[in-house]
Amino acid sequence: MIIDVNACLGHYPFRALRHNTAETMLALMDRNGIDRAVVSSLHAVFYRDAHRGNEELHAATRAHGGRFIPVATANPRYVGWERDLAEAVERWKMKAVALVPEHHGYSLNDEHGRAVLKRIAELGVPVALMQRFEDRRQRHAWDRAEDLTPPALLEAARAFPTLKFLLLNWLGLDGPRMVEAGLKGRCLVDFARMQVVYRKDVPRLIETLGVEALAFGTHAPFDYVAPSLIKLANVELLRPADREAIAWKNAARFLGLE
Repeated sequence: MIIDVNACLGHYPFRALRHNTAETMLALMDRNGIDRAVVSSLHAVFYRDAHRGNEELHAATRAHGGRFIPVATANPRYVGWERDLAEAVERWKMKAVALVPEHHGYSLNDEHGRAVLKRIAELGVPVALMQRFEDRRQRHAWDRAEDLTPPALLEAARAFPTLKFLLLNWLGLDGPRMVEAGLKGRCLVDFARMQVVYRKDVPRLIETLGVEALAFGTHAPFDYVAPSLIKLANVELLRPADREAIAWKNAARFLGLE
């Protein structure tokens, strides 16, 4: 069993993507032995009204409930976001809420960020934070979103001590500082951008946060799937007993999956 916690559906305005529909993503998963995928909507990032992207995601994935785990996207600067968020989480049972503050024009720790983080904590689901979609060195001139930063993450974690954090596509995380901020036991970090052998990003995080904090992620359809499968194989060589936890059990526990 493998659960990919880092995947997206939809079009990206600055680059053509393959495998970005429900059907083509399923085919990609089947070819690579991935059983389920946590998916968010790229349209929700770029639409003026993010909830229209959530509606599309719900419609596209509900026929494949055994394969897709949809994640809502909220924009706290758009009118009615509280109502829309309740619909996505309470009615459609989406398992987490993605925030993209750099794209939606606020920060995690200003009045808009604090308001939406508070509401997500009240709903009892994790917040999903994508550090970046693409390498800044190759982005389009109109793509002005900066990477989310570890200090902003740690400040938000301290401000909301009951909130769980799903951290996607991150580098630069400092395990001891995360423990100090109270994130041990309430974060799940995918290894899509991390190195297992050379820089040993994954083993170092396991040493401080525990193996329960790591999860399999590919960042599809932006990136190829094979590198993450190779990382999972190398984690198996390093810690054989922990492969299953990283492959799917940690994700299932963290997101409350049956």
